[in-house]
Amino acid sequence: MSKFMKDMLEQPEAVRKLISTSDVLSAKAEGLDFDKVLFTGMGASFHAAEVAASFLRSSGVDAVSSEMSEIIAYSSTELIKKYTTIFLISQSGESAELVRFIEDNRALVPRMVLITNSGRSSASRNFPDERVFLLNAGNERSLGATKTFVNSIVLMLIIAASKTARQIDFSKLPSRMEEALALDVSWLATLLSEKRERILVARGFGIGVGRMARLMFAEVAKMSLIFYTGAAFRHGPVELLIDRPVVLTLNPTGATHDLMQELHSDISDKCDLITLSNANNGSVETVYISEGLDEILASIPMMNVLQKTVEEIARKRGFDPGAGVYGTKVTTKE
Repeated sequence: MSKFMKDMLEQPEAVRKLISTSDVLSAKAEGLDFDKVLFTGMGASFHAAEVAASFLRSSGVDAVSSEMSEIIAYSSTELIKKYTTIFLISQSGESAELVRFIEDNRALVPRMVLITNSGRSSASRNFPDERVFLLNAGNERSLGATKTFVNSIVLMLIIAASKTARQIDFSKLPSRMEEALALDVSWLATLLSEKRERILVARGFGIGVGRMARLMFAEVAKMSLIFYTGAAFRHGPVELLIDRPVVLTLNPTGATHDLMQELHSDISDKCDLITLSNANNGSVETVYISEGLDEILASIPMMNVLQKTVEEIARKRGFDPGAGVYGTKVTTKE
């Protein structure tokens, strides 16, 4: 069994352990000022943050997520000062951008919160315990993030929900993840291994997951996956259908479900179309997953399906899933 597969199969239990501490985490978040919130990180950490930022915006909170390297190079200190809470997300707590961001913004450290899987990282030493939230995902062995990515989403949503009037029911999530990881995805791995363009389309809370899937295909299977948001796909990229690509969509029930179904109707005869959904999507080939989950969480088991698929693709291509050729687990150079 590959390291990536081991990490992948441990995800449901990692989530169970995390949500069992939700009351403690919510209490710890009470003192945070959510007047204007910034989430920032790199890679998987940044993509996980996009889910919480979307949730807060939909709840009326001024929240943004931005890639840390771009803030360092192209945002002024005066602009960063406008945020009342700055979430720094780093699984290792050692990435080059994180170290530099903290050093460049020493005066703003009291506004910062660190979300990490390592309480002993160099970044952790800059903050008191009440400003460090641990992912508690356990040891992650592979290059491609699995446990730390999902736990990052869940942890940030627990914190975000505690600062709004909205409730998120996490109770069914671990079992739905187990169902996703038990699916036979050999047919999907075979289809996506073909020498055709591979396109993934998602909206809303699925955008961060879609961008993570793009990263995962690169890291684990060493192949490209193009990602577009649902509406943006209509604004030009639909021309890619000329070569009859494989198109995947994430389409849980929610605010844009019907719009995505309209997209399915418009493109289904121009590509090989598969949708991951917790609803009946008519004549479109559907991987039925995430039953009973709110739109906020439904994309997580869909990500599990893609994780299992990409692991199989990597093995088909002769790669050790989760092992880097040029990349490393911790990126220490900008």
